[in-house]
Amino acid sequence: MASIHGDWFHSRSSSNYGELLTVRTLVRASEKPEYQNFRWSGGRDDNPLMRQFSRTGDIQPSTMQTKIRAMIRYGFIRDGNTCPLTWTRIGSLWNELHEIGNSVAAKKIYELTLSISLAIYAFNDSQQKYTINPAKGELPLRFLLNRLDNNSAISLQEFTNLVDGKTNRVGDNASYWKTDLINSGLFHESDEHLVYTGNYAELANELRNFTPDVSLEDEDWQRIRENPLIEISPFRNTIKNIFREMTQGQAIENSTTNEIYTDPLIGAISEQEETALPELDILSENPRFANNTRRIRNATWAIRIKKKYNYICAVPKCDVIGEIFVESAHIKPDSVADEGTPHRSHMLNGICLCRHCHVAFDRGYFSLADDHRVITSQRIDDIANQNLKTAIQSSSGDIIKNRSDNKMPLLEFIHYHRANKFMGQANVR
Repeated sequence: MASIHGDWFHSRSSSNYGELLTVRTLVRASEKPEYQNFRWSGGRDDNPLMRQFSRTGDIQPSTMQTKIRAMIRYGFIRDGNTCPLTWTRIGSLWNELHEIGNSVAAKKIYELTLSISLAIYAFNDSQQKYTINPAKGELPLRFLLNRLDNNSAISLQEFTNLVDGKTNRVGDNASYWKTDLINSGLFHESDEHLVYTGNYAELANELRNFTPDVSLEDEDWQRIRENPLIEISPFRNTIKNIFREMTQGQAIENSTTNEIYTDPLIGAISEQEETALPELDILSENPRFANNTRRIRNATWAIRIKKKYNYICAVPKCDVIGEIFVESAHIKPDSVADEGTPHRSHMLNGICLCRHCHVAFDRGYFSLADDHRVITSQRIDDIANQNLKTAIQSSSGDIIKNRSDNKMPLLEFIHYHRANKFMGQANVR
């Protein structure tokens, strides 16, 4: 292993949770019409809009620019010079958890994001000085983890010598590195030493032996920093395991409140599960899938169902479209015990519906005939929403919209819905 003594380049802006909260305020302000395409990184002199924007974060323009650049470098904000500021995938996850009040999980995501950023952060003697491509320079975090003594510690004096010992160019970066390492949750300071905390042991072991893939380009590492769960990320499996542990540690199965509390984590895992699983029915017997929590499995199934219908409500005369406006509905309910074909995560036991049609379907106001035509109950007149009623009633007798693969729901599941959920005699026009 190469020896790294001195010249540990740093951008001279350390991580800080309070600074991330300030940038969060700036992100929200940047979405306002008056800031669209505003160049936040531009000149500060005689720029009233710059002063106005920075005041939304209660800071000066120069400080504002430093904070935003820092959060871009750590992977919370996408790179760019103009408003609106946008979260990366990992930044969005942190923001969601913070917004719903899950402060414990939000703090862990903050720490993990810093850890990944520090893991791939490399420096060299070129004019560039540092790079996010770990194959193009020295890796300080890997070096430091392998330098620790038998007590998993390093003295502050030795640490300072390592960081600044031979540098003539930058000077005194040890305090910045120390702040980042402590805020990452990997280290704490004790008795004039930096001590590994034992947190994220699986990740720390992975970083000790981290060998960057030289075939990956700068743009690939940029994507990994923005979302360490993507397929090319060397850390994806470890991060998934950490996320699963976080959800399983909060008694999520028995409380609706706690389900909402950890939904962002479930969604982040499921996005990657959906793309990684083979294009087969996601049956509960699948050993790759059965090891996941029930909610992760269901969320993954739901993502794929909506994709199959191209995010369009399957009711023929309903015009609702869009990822945030549609839901995946079980035909045979998830809560029903297995009898016959396993149904909970079967890809032919799902249908994409808008929120209103989903409620009407679950309550039995309409169902499907064996030829996949919509049938409505005589009790549909109980529905007060005239637009919803019109969409469903006018669809009666029509075949539901096609999936992208032209497959239709399994008749076994349709028969269950008609026998157990559908309310009364059918009206078919």
